[in-house]
Amino acid sequence: MEEKRRKEWADYYYKWVEDNWSARGEKLDLGTTKDTKRPYLKQIYQDQSPEIVYIKSAQVGATERMLTEALWLADQYKENCLYVFPTSSTMSDLVQTRVDEPINFSPYLLGVAGRARKIMAKQADKVGLKRLSKGFIYFRGSNTPTQITSVDVDMVVADEVDRMLQSSVPYIEKRLLNSKRKWSRFGSTPTIPNFGIDLYYKDTNQQEWHIKCNHCGVWQHLNFYENIIGDYDENTRKVTNEAIICSKCKGKLVPYQCEGKWIAKKPENEKVGYFIHQLYAPNVNLKQLIRNSNSTNEEVLTQFHNQDLGEPYEPEGSKVTEANIEACKRDYRIPLKEEVCYMGVDVGKVLHYVIRGENRILDIGKVKEFSDIDRLVQAYQPRAFVVDALPETRKAIEIVNKYQGRGYICYYSGYKEMRTDKEDEQLKWIKADEHKVNTDRTISLDYSLGEIIHQNIEMPKNIDDYVEFKNQVKALNRITRLDTKGNSISEYVQTGDDHYGHANNYARIAKQVFIEMTEPEPELMII
Repeated sequence: MEEKRRKEWADYYYKWVEDNWSARGEKLDLGTTKDTKRPYLKQIYQDQSPEIVYIKSAQVGATERMLTEALWLADQYKENCLYVFPTSSTMSDLVQTRVDEPINFSPYLLGVAGRARKIMAKQADKVGLKRLSKGFIYFRGSNTPTQITSVDVDMVVADEVDRMLQSSVPYIEKRLLNSKRKWSRFGSTPTIPNFGIDLYYKDTNQQEWHIKCNHCGVWQHLNFYENIIGDYDENTRKVTNEAIICSKCKGKLVPYQCEGKWIAKKPENEKVGYFIHQLYAPNVNLKQLIRNSNSTNEEVLTQFHNQDLGEPYEPEGSKVTEANIEACKRDYRIPLKEEVCYMGVDVGKVLHYVIRGENRILDIGKVKEFSDIDRLVQAYQPRAFVVDALPETRKAIEIVNKYQGRGYICYYSGYKEMRTDKEDEQLKWIKADEHKVNTDRTISLDYSLGEIIHQNIEMPKNIDDYVEFKNQVKALNRITRLDTKGNSISEYVQTGDDHYGHANNYARIAKQVFIEMTEPEPELMII
């Protein structure tokens, strides 16, 4: 390789990739040649802005883009990079298939790896640590936060942000505090609106790839519902006459044969963001996309929007909607007192409370002090009330002790706490003792939010006056992600403040505590 070309690598990252990287033994198409089928990648590989966000569908080249830049940095500069994936197990697979294999196909990188092994022995080539010419790449799973916080780096890459352990994400960019470079790359297929990568992308200049119709000259950003046609047979699921067309003249398009350019929707924003989806990919399977779009299975539709189109999507039943609340309205107003009631209190900077009867909401509000909660207990005389145990544990214990037998502090302690013993495999969604109740966060929210979704609780006709309550109940979204062992689990994530959502949950838990704590003992049969 010419020495002149090699000297350009430090200044031109994309040239380093062109000369040294391959996927399954084939050179990458970076959109720089005349016969390219991925022209949208040219700017993406040449853009090395300090902060870049990629919201994307699956298999569009974004992971390859972030991986290669991490390795380029460690090869050309005496600087280090942290590359984070959702779990340690998925990270291990990524390194072995997407990093080790291309290195073995490149004579230059193979030589670099060999020299590193001579210097550092086995420490230079582990799954979680790679040494190149000058720096290191630390590969970590988000499920091991201590490994994330143990390194200081010059560049961070968060790949598949939405599927990460969310409590680990804020620590990632903190690893740049001591660096002069401070580069960050966040990328992911999205899950739900206003969460994860969707929020990061909204804070950018939001660049979209537009193509010029080679029939009528109209510029457009491809949209599945405006640019994709095909005849779908519901009985056989057979698709025919599928094509990408111009949204105006309806002429057929081959995206990579059209003139294209990136256009920013919000050019005033400093941070750079790219939206990349499969409709521009040369190997897009239009038949499968059309089948997926016509599915009646919510999981298939979710993956269609997230993985195929790169769009956030709310599956039906995954959250409380305005329509759900509207359907629960009945002809009464709050505040209202009833002889039988239960109360839940969420603890934060202020105390949010919800008071409910057997099957309807009676009062909603927030107060500043626990003494105010005390007055509410005296006024409403709930059969049971549940207070968030954290973060004001001492104050919460004080008030529940004052009302022993009625007051309980609550911990979201997880699924395992709900089993009574090894022989009893029946799931109980709460476990209560004299003044404390444990529950699983997801399971309990399934019960309380499910009441609203399925109209098993009544709302007052003046519920629209309680805007914060409505917004915060709607801010809890049920998603699926991988746990620390790589297993799929469901959990609720928040897309905004959710204090009333949890206060409502604690009120539902209070009702269940009363039911279980007052169940009559089984009668003894005397023989």
